[in-house]
Amino acid sequence: MAIESFFIGLSNAGPIGIFLLSVIINASVLFPIPILEFALFASGQINLFGLGIFSPIVFGVAAGLGAGIGELSGYFLGRGGRKILKKFNEKQAEEIFMFGKKLESKGFFALILFAFFPFPFDLVGIAAGLVKYKMHLFMLGCAIGKSLRYSLISYAGYFGISWLMGLL
Repeated sequence: MAIESFFIGLSNAGPIGIFLLSVIINASVLFPIPILEFALFASGQINLFGLGIFSPIVFGVAAGLGAGIGELSGYFLGRGGRKILKKFNEKQAEEIFMFGKKLESKGFFALILFAFFPFPFDLVGIAAGLVKYKMHLFMLGCAIGKSLRYSLISYAGYFGISWLMGLL
């Protein structure tokens, strides 16, 4: 119950709270916690500093920047190298390493796409760390992709769920 109160308190603390919540949630490796999406959906209904329709962007970018920092946990696991691969069976380890090589060759835009879609992004971070993908590009790509995604979720809250269903 105390952890729930903590998360709720952060989600009610405006963009800074959403940023901190995003750092914490995205730092959890292979353990998804969906509270951020709910917080962003709810925050979309807040008229922040009188920004009106631009308020969801502020919340989305705050959450995306937090995600860029939080996702470094998976990246640093990957930087640990072959030790982390021993946690997987040989076939899985090879697939993760090959995925990292593809990420390295396809580059930055692929990273943004992976960050945008609801995908177990921790595996992308591990793979990027394994191939020693540039950390600043990893963080930036993650922040851009997640900011776009989280802004969309916040706009769904701003316009209401019917708007989102209309898009689908």
